[in-house]
Amino acid sequence: MTVGFLGAGHMGGAMLRGLAAADFRPALRVFDAAPGRAEAIAAELGAVAAASPADLAAGCDAVVLAVRPGDLPALLRSLSALPDPPTSPLFLSIAAGRTTAWLEERLPAGSRVVRAMPNLGVSVGLGMTAYAPGARATEDDLALAGRILSAFGRALRLPEGNLDAVTALSGSGPAFLAYALQAMADGGAALGLDPAAAATLALQTFLGTATVLSRPGAPSVPDFIAAVATKGGTTAAGKDVLDASDVRAVYAATLAAAARRAGELAAQ
Repeated sequence: MTVGFLGAGHMGGAMLRGLAAADFRPALRVFDAAPGRAEAIAAELGAVAAASPADLAAGCDAVVLAVRPGDLPALLRSLSALPDPPTSPLFLSIAAGRTTAWLEERLPAGSRVVRAMPNLGVSVGLGMTAYAPGARATEDDLALAGRILSAFGRALRLPEGNLDAVTALSGSGPAFLAYALQAMADGGAALGLDPAAAATLALQTFLGTATVLSRPGAPSVPDFIAAVATKGGTTAAGKDVLDASDVRAVYAATLAAAARRAGELAAQ
């Protein structure tokens, strides 16, 4: 099994490193337009740096399209000389907003496409990725995509119509959670804690809470909150402030804005 990456930047590099560290370890090939980037990560991970996008794709079972949405048209034009299916690889795109239909129109005729939306947790084996098939993707293609994406976290197959919402919730979500983490740390510093200590306390609290809630048999989020926020206690006093605020509406608006932008990218 050989998996190639067209793009080794922020997300592509994270996925490469996550895949290289996983139990499922295919042979890896990489190409990047930035001088020296592919060679550097290939040397780091024991991968092969390809001379061109077409050279990479011709030797792979699956090719991850890991470039920015605006860079995809030129990249796809460079793949026009690939062999006709079924010898061509499965294309697995992580470009926000670019639909499978848009990709199929620009790839060689008959190409099989799966669209995915990972997040940066892939770099530490804790990624969350949703994926959806294009018109010609087979069940075998979806099994391969799921195997690749599950190598560095959890993977969830969903209808493609859900992927803009996924982009907002789990794709952009790490930044929104980090924003909340920073707000917690700032609040601790305002109470007199050393800022570095407050940051450590906030980060470990986020990590511990997520770990507890992710374990088999864990309570639901509402039940967890109710168990911690006992009547008359300190947590309940703080929760009353949250309940009286518009924090839920702010987060809903935040996700809606991110999802709307993902839709706008699809229309470009």
